Amino acid sequence: MKHRFILVAAALLTAATAWSQLLWQVSGNGLEKPSYLFGTHHIAPEAFIDSVRGLNDAIAACDIICGEIHRDSLNGMESMQRMAVALIAPPDSALNRVLTPEQYDVVKRVFDGYFGQAGMQLEMLNPMMPIVVSLQLQVVQATKFFQGYDPTKQIDGALQSRGEALGKKLAGFETIDDQLNVLLSTSIAEQAQDLYEACLNEDELGADIVDLSKQYLAENLDAMHEALVHPKSGEQPTERELNTLIYDRNRNWVRQLVALMPHSSVLVCVGAGHLPGDQGLIALLRAAGYTLTPISK
Repeated sequence: MKHRFILVAAALLTAATAWSQLLWQVSGNGLEKPSYLFGTHHIAPEAFIDSVRGLNDAIAACDIICGEIHRDSLNGMESMQRMAVALIAPPDSALNRVLTPEQYDVVKRVFDGYFGQAGMQLEMLNPMMPIVVSLQLQVVQATKFFQGYDPTKQIDGALQSRGEALGKKLAGFETIDDQLNVLLSTSIAEQAQDLYEACLNEDELGADIVDLSKQYLAENLDAMHEALVHPKSGEQPTERELNTLIYDRNRNWVRQLVALMPHSSVLVCVGAGHLPGDQGLIALLRAAGYTLTPISK
């Protein structure tokens, strides 16, 4: 699939539809207290929290804030070492070996164009998995839209920090290993091809990423879903890829929520791409007997 890494950030349709809000209340099915579902954008700034009607109220009302991963799982030395090791390619699969010289030149031109002034050249990432370079490019493309990007003040971590300051319990649906398995679910050769094609179509890809960001700020879940499933800049993802990146994870998260919500009010904060669609969290929770109500803008 071309430009597959767009979906990773996702984690990654019309504004007046039933999917037009980022924040939803979960009630019914015997719940004593409501829970909440909020779609994040992993590059969006912390300040966006205060613009979403009802989100701070949901933080105050819940017992648990549950993200895709517990915030502290990303900060420990052991976790950082595990990620560093997992993202290093085998010696015979370095980036300058899995790409042809011509392909490497295309990727280098794009990468160095973004990072060269900061003293970072593509050769520095030769030992890493190609997906690492793809993600770097995805972030820098998104920061064209979100000016003043600060990785220490992004919405996912900030939501958990605000909850912690109010004495809320923090939780995560997945472990570092779970997320690495998703990130590295395709072969090095496939990752390299996706990276090359993304660089070859840099402008179209950048337009897709900026459009996703615009739709997010408009709280337009349907448009985000359409852009993820039918990207304009590349082939649409396969059923296997969608299952790995989104749908299988959604089903696993709903199983965990069904066990948690009867005892605690949970504010779920996960990538907005996980909410819409017939296999999204909203539809799956409704199918499990819960009432999902958008909290109006």
